[in-house]
This record gives sequence, C-alpha cells and structure tokens, in this order.
Amino acid sequence: MNCDDTDYEVLASQIESLLKRPDGALQIRDEKTRRRLVEGARKLAESLEFPRETYRRIQYSHLVLPLAVVGVDTGVFSALASENRPFCSTELAKKTGVDTQLLRRLLRYYQATDMISQVAVDTYQSSPVANVLSSDNHSDSLRFTLDKLDSQRVGSLYLSEAQSLGIETFPIAYDGSKGWEKSLMDAFDFKKHLNAQDISSSTFLFVDIGGGTGSQSLAFRKQYSKLPGRVALQDRPEVVERVKPMFANIENIEAEVYDFSTTPQPIRGARVYYMRNIFHAWADAKCVEILLNIKAGMTEQSVLMIDEIAIPETNAKGPGAQHDLEVMICVGGVERTEGQWASLLSGVGLIVHEIVKYDEDYEDALIIAGLA
Repeated sequence: MNCDDTDYEVLASQIESLLKRPDGALQIRDEKTRRRLVEGARKLAESLEFPRETYRRIQYSHLVLPLAVVGVDTGVFSALASENRPFCSTELAKKTGVDTQLLRRLLRYYQATDMISQVAVDTYQSSPVANVLSSDNHSDSLRFTLDKLDSQRVGSLYLSEAQSLGIETFPIAYDGSKGWEKSLMDAFDFKKHLNAQDISSSTFLFVDIGGGTGSQSLAFRKQYSKLPGRVALQDRPEVVERVKPMFANIENIEAEVYDFSTTPQPIRGARVYYMRNIFHAWADAKCVEILLNIKAGMTEQSVLMIDEIAIPETNAKGPGAQHDLEVMICVGGVERTEGQWASLLSGVGLIVHEIVKYDEDYEDALIIAGLA
C-alpha cells in the first residue's frame, strides 16, 4: 500500500494525541497490542532517521546509563517524583544539594531525552520514566550495571580538569565535516553583512579565527568568488604551515599565525570575524578574554559571527543537550543557551543582532554580534 503525505500527517496527529494522555500504557488492556505498539514505534522511529540522526543516536548512547545513575544518586528523580507538581531548578538544588548551574544542565539533558518533562522556563516535572528511576529496585540495578561496565569516568560529572582529547588519533572527528551536516554557506547569506558597495580588493571580508584546516574559509571563498576582498585564516603555527600549500593557487585567501587567547586581533575593520566551535571549550572568564581580543579589531562595519550550538530556554532537543554534557565530560566545557550567549557578549560591550538557527535539529546557530 502506498502512503502519501496526508496519510503520514494523519498518523503524526494520532501519535501526538496519544502522547497527551497521561499513563497511556495503562489504558491499553491487551498486552499483545501494547507490545506491538512498542516494537512498531521503535522500528518506525529508526526507519525515519536520516543518517546523521542515526549517527548521533549511537554516538551519544553511552551517556544514558551513567547520567541516569547521576540522576538517581543525586536524588533528582526521587525529588521530582515526590510530589505531583512542577519544581524550579533552585528548589531542586536545595532538595538535592547539587550545584544549581550543573543541575540546570542535567535537567535540560533529562528533558531532551524524555526522562522528565519541562512545563516552563527552568521548571520541570516528573514523568513515567522518572517515576521508574526513582524506585530503589530499579536504581540499584542501574548502579550494578554501571559498575560492571567500569564506566565510572564517563559517569563522573565533577571533573576538575579536561581529559586528553586524542585529536592526533582521530583528526576527522575534531576537524572534519560529515557528509550529512548542513552547509552553513548554503543556509546563510553572508552578503547582507558585507556592505558590498564599499568593498575593495584590500578589504578583509572574512577572518576565520581558529579555522583549522580551512574548510570554512575555502567554502566562503568558493561561495562568494566574484566578490573582491580578502579571506584570512588564523591559527597556530603548525596549522598555518599545513594549510598554506592548500591556499597557494587560490586568489584572495591567506593564512597567518594568531593566538586569539592572548593577543588582540591584528586585522582591523574586517567585515566578518568568524569563530566556529571555540567558545564551548572555555568557561566564561576565558571567553571574556578572548572576546575582548577579538573586539579590539572590530569597527562599526564589523560583525562577530560565532558558529556554535545555541540551546533554547525551553524544550531543548536531544543533540544539543547531549553535546553540552559531552563537552563538559571531555574538556570541562559548556554549550550555551541563547540567553547565556546574550549575557556573555553584552558583558564585553557587544550586542547580539541576531541568532540564526541554520540546523534546527542540532541547535547549530550563528550568533551575530556587533559593537554596542
């Protein structure tokens, strides 16, 4: 039987309606029917995945067990299940003794992975999953399994220092582009931020700060090949030496050594200063130092474009919340919410003009800021 889009829309509406019913499983009296629904829903969900969704689901599956145990051991699930009402994070922090900022990140992950429900900004409630995890019988089983898997390092969220990333062993994992990733250059029109009428051959159009192997610099130059002006990649000496041969036969693109963490930006008045996946590795205090260095080169015509995850304040999606805890475990980093980005930038005299979500599924965004 062939199904058109209308059939799928009807099915989606029926599923959404079923999910609104409390204790849905208890309303199904026939166990065989319940099992068919469980198995069918699981297989349907996996069959509808795009390759990148399958990759992300498997990549972050290792977080589920240790983070569930964290929720059990800290008393988060039992606190939520203690009363049939919403709790704000500050109230839960008092009940559990968990640091409020850490707890907010945990709650966001639990909501994004359907362990708990979010009813408003920073306000959460128990769910059937949380009720199960609050039971001593089930929680003991989780602890036993985690202990046998020897995953204590993954389960510990209270890291005082970053772990070795193994970048040399897995270079593509840190600097490569996956085939299923959405292209920033296709999704966003940089021209509207370039003031094309005032551009000359000496104008710096795009400064790719910490640009690695130059994938974004090359993509920008290719996308806007007819625009005059210069593209510059800035990175560590060993990286620049590696990319210079790649740029040798490409006009108006160059590479220079620059340490954004210690030195004011040497290129003044560029139209776009671009930084991708840099700030999530640093705490706010270090980010302030970096931003002040970049700001030193900016003029009224300049914008800073930060290409990172921007998590919404409510109903965060799985990948963004999962990656937040992943960078915390790996490097003690953080994926910031939209509000946290605005606060961080305003603290150094920059104002957010726009946050453009170019990949809604993964909360990938351009945070575009200028001088206040």
